Amino acid sequence: MNKSKHLLLFIILFGAMFLFGFIENIKGVTYPLIKTEFDVSYEQQGMMVSVLSFGYVIFCLVGGILIGSQGVKKTFVLGIFFMTAGLGAIFFLPRFLFITGALFVVYATFGIFEVSTNALATQLFTSRAALLMNLMHFFYGAGSSLSPLTAGRIASSLDWRYVYLFSAPLVLLVFVPSVFTRFPKTEGEDDARTKKVSFFAAVKTPMVWVFSVTLGFMVAVELCSSNWAGLYFQDVYGLDPKTQGASFISGFYILFTISRLLSGFAIEKIGYLRSLFIAAFASVFVLCLGFVLGARGIYVLPVLGFFAAIFWPTILAVAMGYFGKDAPVMTSAIIVIGGAINSGVQFLMGLTNRLAGPAWGYRSALFYALLIVAALLVLRKRQIHPYVQET
Repeated sequence: MNKSKHLLLFIILFGAMFLFGFIENIKGVTYPLIKTEFDVSYEQQGMMVSVLSFGYVIFCLVGGILIGSQGVKKTFVLGIFFMTAGLGAIFFLPRFLFITGALFVVYATFGIFEVSTNALATQLFTSRAALLMNLMHFFYGAGSSLSPLTAGRIASSLDWRYVYLFSAPLVLLVFVPSVFTRFPKTEGEDDARTKKVSFFAAVKTPMVWVFSVTLGFMVAVELCSSNWAGLYFQDVYGLDPKTQGASFISGFYILFTISRLLSGFAIEKIGYLRSLFIAAFASVFVLCLGFVLGARGIYVLPVLGFFAAIFWPTILAVAMGYFGKDAPVMTSAIIVIGGAINSGVQFLMGLTNRLAGPAWGYRSALFYALLIVAALLVLRKRQIHPYVQET
């Protein structure tokens, strides 16, 4: 493959990650507005968030199957096509149930993107992989940081539906070149190293569940701000999700992005598991202080983004070191199970809002942050025993 096509693939990959972050974090502005327009309960809102999260998890698995049978390019292009269709459909749909269905299509393609972008990255990052992986996630954070402010301005000037409508053409900027660009040949899919353990054998491995529970709570705490902070500050303190709420989410992801770009150097020196403990305790402190400050917590709680940023890549790095050659299958199982746990937690946050009041769904993130600490203690204890593959 010549250098120009290789460079174009890098642009497609980084552009896709930017759009992934941009489109996923529109929700910090639109979710409160959707709830208000359709007058849905917190329980219904929590169910919507849970269903979308579950769709993402299921289609991570579907994407892996498609890559094995159809290759990276077809899977990637298919995901972009359905994402464009889902974003465009939201503008025309009249009811909350239909909106949820269209959002489900969008979130399902996020699952396909998750596996296809990582598969493409594996093919492209043949050297300096750690540096390039951090750079790839930096673009996700950059899109996440820009998204809420852009969405807030569009929603203020027009309507929240236009946020999704105007996002659809942006996806085509990645779709068109990906159709006409030759992707690398998929190598190693039949490599014996990836067949030493099956997905179902991974699910039966106790340490996979320890990692999955830890990851599930980590993702839940990371996503609690984008899913619930807008509603929290709107319903409890009367702040506008199109202005103060949008600024909050942008601030969260600006710090998130800075952390993803810079913290890797510190993590290598401090150690992976020790870094996770530091981030978990810091998250507990930030959440506690932010909630104690009431409405002024809007200036403190975005700091959570700096510490939550290291959760996902670092816990998977620990898993890769623990499982060795079986890590590709083991980590795929961890991602699927952890995502399902996050989906359940998001529903519980919505249910907490309905049963205990609008202040307590987001505040329950403090409880799940404490569970991260507990899960890490179990992980550290169990990690003493080395992984032995079943023959």
